[in-house]
Amino acid sequence: MNVSEQIRRGREALGMSQADLADAIWVSRNTVSNWETGATTPDIQSFILMSALFGVTIDEMVKGDANVMARAIARDRNRLLVVGPELSESGDREIESERVSTVEAAGAQDADAPITLTMPEPQGSVVFGNYERIDAVRAGMPEFRLVRTFALFSMSNYRIENGAGEAVGTIHRGRATFDPVYQLRVPGFERVQVRREWKPGEFRTVYTIEGEGVGVEGAVLGDEFSIWRQGGRIATVTALRSSGRPVFRIELEDDDTRPLAFGVAMIFLLLRDFDCNWVRTSGE
Repeated sequence: MNVSEQIRRGREALGMSQADLADAIWVSRNTVSNWETGATTPDIQSFILMSALFGVTIDEMVKGDANVMARAIARDRNRLLVVGPELSESGDREIESERVSTVEAAGAQDADAPITLTMPEPQGSVVFGNYERIDAVRAGMPEFRLVRTFALFSMSNYRIENGAGEAVGTIHRGRATFDPVYQLRVPGFERVQVRREWKPGEFRTVYTIEGEGVGVEGAVLGDEFSIWRQGGRIATVTALRSSGRPVFRIELEDDDTRPLAFGVAMIFLLLRDFDCNWVRTSGE
């Protein structure tokens, strides 16, 4: 059964008209009609709302259309807004598509090899977003790691360690209403806070970043994004092709801000994993 048929059957099982469903999930009746005829497919947030409404998982909804979720994620990248300081207009912010390489190509064994990181599976509920340890390596050697020091439901604390095992910062994960809020503290820098918030009236998710003049440019749910501080780029994060858990390349641009840049990158990778896992399991 394809997605259009799943939507129609789910709606009819609840005795809802197309207009009723449209009102329930904040879209137009014409949009619902297009979904049911197969002319268009829902975006991620619509999948989340319908799965909760119909009492099924998103995986069950898309079971007959293998590529529909990939299309929804690709389209929904444009709905994510990162709010932060205005960034520099420097021309070197252009994204080069060839920088998205295979995992094998990312492991060059030399002093200039990039940092690579594989996101582990979260422990427990994805709402809690707990990870025991996340390693970032360069040429097979530890460069940074995130080590969990405390976890209680949706709250958790992490210690950022360098390759020598020395503590260089901390990340705290709390929660405001439902969405996670992260705070990064690195000695010598202001506190950086990143908050995730879903805005139903505007139909988009907003990540708000505050502190130390830090901003983010690019699609944090897409192939590449960069981190800026006071008008200068301090890191670039690139998603690598992988058949398993997500793998990323992290390029740190400035030696003086390396722990800060890595910490900000990790917060957005944690948020990205939260969003991807939440979309897949919503309604279970």
